[in-house]
Amino acid sequence: MAYTPKKIETKWQRQWEEEKAYEPDEGLERKKKYILSMFPFPSGRLHMGHVRNYAIGDAFARYYRKQDFNVLHPIGWDAFGMPAENAAIKHGRHPKEWTYSNIDYMRKELNTLGISFSKTREFATCDPLYSKWEQEFMIKMFEEKLLYRESTTVNWCEDCHTVLANEQVEEGCCWRCDNEVQLKEMDGYYLDIKRYADDLLGDLTELEGKWPSQVITMQKNWIGKSQGLEFVFELTEASKAKLGGQFETYSVFTTRPDTIYGVTYTALAPEHAITKYLMKHDLLSKNVSNKIAKIINMTEIERAKEGKEGYDLGLSVIHPLTQEEIPVWTANFVLASYGGGAVMAVPAHDERDFEFATQYNLPIKRVISGGDALPYILEGTLENSDTFTGMKNTDAKAQIIAFFQTKEVGKGVTNISYAIGV
Repeated sequence: MAYTPKKIETKWQRQWEEEKAYEPDEGLERKKKYILSMFPFPSGRLHMGHVRNYAIGDAFARYYRKQDFNVLHPIGWDAFGMPAENAAIKHGRHPKEWTYSNIDYMRKELNTLGISFSKTREFATCDPLYSKWEQEFMIKMFEEKLLYRESTTVNWCEDCHTVLANEQVEEGCCWRCDNEVQLKEMDGYYLDIKRYADDLLGDLTELEGKWPSQVITMQKNWIGKSQGLEFVFELTEASKAKLGGQFETYSVFTTRPDTIYGVTYTALAPEHAITKYLMKHDLLSKNVSNKIAKIINMTEIERAKEGKEGYDLGLSVIHPLTQEEIPVWTANFVLASYGGGAVMAVPAHDERDFEFATQYNLPIKRVISGGDALPYILEGTLENSDTFTGMKNTDAKAQIIAFFQTKEVGKGVTNISYAIGV
């Protein structure tokens, strides 16, 4: 028998729709199953990525219907935001008209594929019925201080009039229009889900044996909870003057207070406010500024692949305990999202710091004895550490934090590395 897709599939798709074969019933007798696939962005056309994704969900939905489950398999449209507005501007059409016409077209394509979505449970995120509740949620979160505003540096495309994620910047240009991307200071809104870190970490234990161990580890690393010391480096008078009096100190977080006497340099994230000030006011060479801007436009994965890279900022800070002058660098391994975007560097006892110091001929000062190899990252006895010399380094951590707190130049804190921008 000849297979004529257009004739045969159209016939059965019409019959399934008339019979409402894909609609869940309102009864409570049968077991229920809710199968939700991600909502597509209504760009106007489906592609093979859509087909692959929805075919998988459809296979699950059909399987459970065969098992006599009451299946809810809905579809919606991720239709709100700047991409829709930019597309409308590009095509000279109103965003609402552009978006809903695309939804109509893509819905027909999904129907042609025969995906078993419910036809009565569909919505778009730009529908007033949906967006009014989304706005309500945002207001409530703001009132509860879960949503806060903070100034940050973003990738800005002047042609698209939109912010770009690092992944959307390709060789310094916008992935959509190839316009050169600029660094721009803007206010952003963030969800403070840091306060739920303990709950999230606790719930991960319930997934042990059910999720792959590497996925659980990745989730824990993403949350990034760590305990340590937070203190400030004070800039030297010459450095304060160079920065026009705009900065006097910056905060640093470390999980290794026992190595504080081994600091030989400090590094700022390329996105740090001080680094940006130097770039904005042409206090670095054009070549160095361009290279730092290139690092900013890289993802964390891309930075890791590039190896260690950094530049001397021509600044110095005062060590809070020894009063020695410490040079300030910017480095691609320092993340703006962690510990204030600044680190103390102890190359004798940290592999990353050691690699960077060796590459740029920076001093290395040993403060933990126990082996000849450098960097030495195992437990040992403190040396060259003033009154703490001779103590076991693991015992000294709490005492050094207490010492900072007594002198009122630092405090013990729990740090969380993430927040979600909206």
